[in-house]
Amino acid sequence: SLSYAQNLRYGFTGGVNLSKPTGDVEPDGVRAGLLLGVKGELEIPAIKGLYTEFGLQLSTKAHKSGLVIGFENEYLQSTTDINYLNIPIHIGYKIKCSESISFLVNAGPYFGVGMWGKQKFYRDEKKYHSASDIFSGEYGYKRFDYGCGFNIGVEYAKHFQLTLGADWGLKDICKKSSYKYRNRSFTISLGYIL
Repeated sequence: SLSYAQNLRYGFTGGVNLSKPTGDVEPDGVRAGLLLGVKGELEIPAIKGLYTEFGLQLSTKAHKSGLVIGFENEYLQSTTDINYLNIPIHIGYKIKCSESISFLVNAGPYFGVGMWGKQKFYRDEKKYHSASDIFSGEYGYKRFDYGCGFNIGVEYAKHFQLTLGADWGLKDICKKSSYKYRNRSFTISLGYIL
């Protein structure tokens, strides 16, 4: 209907993920990854300021860590990048602060499908080995991920949005049952809503 179309807005978003997974992995600080996508907002007319946000994002979640392998206790560093197609579905609320500025907050679940990834190993800071089949084998990662996320931010002139957020993975994505790995990332993004 026409009223439904008037309440629907859509646009683009881009930013950076700062990932630091939890579980049995011991990440060496945070690792940055790309966040790009499209998003929509649907106003919920029953309550002024309430809306649903949904999107389709290419989201790189990554980590850097060290590990000891082999009989000689050889120390290697590794970097892992997993590229997901993420679908966040959030409920949000906007508070109008002035004619041009609104404060926003939203939260809800996300669902992710691993599209591709890469793992690189370094010995003495020189590349030692790399693998792109990170979803195969018993030591690989599961393709599907889900969790919850939230964002806070500001909207300027009803078009530009600057947000800070976090995604907390609830699924153990490591195939090896004795090893736990859950995605955790913080995001900084800039969006434009038409």
